Amino acid sequence: MAYTLSREAFQRDLHGQRTDLFTLHGTGGLQVAVSNYGARLVQVAVPDGQGGLVDVALGYDSLQGYLDGQLSMGALIGRWAGRLRSGTLTLPDGSHLQLPTNSGPHHHHGGPRGSRFQVFAVDGVRADALTLRHTFRTEDDGVPGDVHVQLHLQVTADNALHMAWMAQALRAPTVLNLTGHAFFNLAGRGSTHGHSLQVPASRYVPLAADACPNGALAGVPGTPFDFRQARRVEEAIATPHEQLALAGGLDHYLVLDEPGTSRAAQAASTTPPGLRLAGLLSEPVSGRAMEVWSTAPGVQVYAGHGLKADPARDLGRGEGPGGWLWQPGDGICLEPMEYPDAPNHRAFPVRWLAPGEEVQGAIVYRFLSL
Repeated sequence: MAYTLSREAFQRDLHGQRTDLFTLHGTGGLQVAVSNYGARLVQVAVPDGQGGLVDVALGYDSLQGYLDGQLSMGALIGRWAGRLRSGTLTLPDGSHLQLPTNSGPHHHHGGPRGSRFQVFAVDGVRADALTLRHTFRTEDDGVPGDVHVQLHLQVTADNALHMAWMAQALRAPTVLNLTGHAFFNLAGRGSTHGHSLQVPASRYVPLAADACPNGALAGVPGTPFDFRQARRVEEAIATPHEQLALAGGLDHYLVLDEPGTSRAAQAASTTPPGLRLAGLLSEPVSGRAMEVWSTAPGVQVYAGHGLKADPARDLGRGEGPGGWLWQPGDGICLEPMEYPDAPNHRAFPVRWLAPGEEVQGAIVYRFLSL
């Protein structure tokens, strides 16, 4: 059974705003708990086929867990997901802007005041849906211009969670790269290395020695990043490759093929309007599967080698709901997003939004039985 969360454990005045926990219920049985602190997926509980629910997303059981634990756990990441090398943002005229850094020399996941550290305003709550809003400001992340984002989360009858956003640029040309950073484990707990993954991607972005993109694209054949057909995660990470050593494990961006050109896209269920398949994750023992659909051109696949929980050091922080103490590899992230470090590479597409311009994006997680 899914662990029962206490709403009171997520309620606090933080940064002058009120944090809370909202639980969305779908008519198909899917139940999703969301905190407005970082717009986080705290719990994703899917029907187990026997009248119960199984939590398939890692999460803490209190706000304090998120404040003290894994910084990106379950959060909406922005304004720019991934790393910007050396904290540099290359502007359209070729000049460079220095941003605050928070991962060695790099600006990572929006910097030290990115969306994962912000309390989102609550615009509307229904039994099956939640609307949040946040404005990314130059004074928070150093990026020129502001971006107002409205995020709508809804659980649907087909056991899918839709995360759709509408964003508007304000004051100056700017960039935006949002993604979700939920750690999934379709078995409920334990290692995800036995999961199978399929991603319709023939190319990936290699990393340089500093774990940032080297600015090129490479083919996936013969590499750990070839998931064009379903492949066990443990098989991929056991493939000797210098790229795995550079990243410390599987943590790479795969460029999605055009829709309809891959077997995975052809085999998947009906495409949600305006989206394309970014990945199909499955777990053979439980018989559970998850499709990920998005509007993004690629997906970051992170096999969770950085997960850790040390009760001796952290005084119990890092424990999953119900007392499960995470280990490296106990969760896997599929993060649809724009090309990593794109503003700093001429070969990578990047969209600069003009003041007043609007852009939309979405991620859909759909849960299935094999």
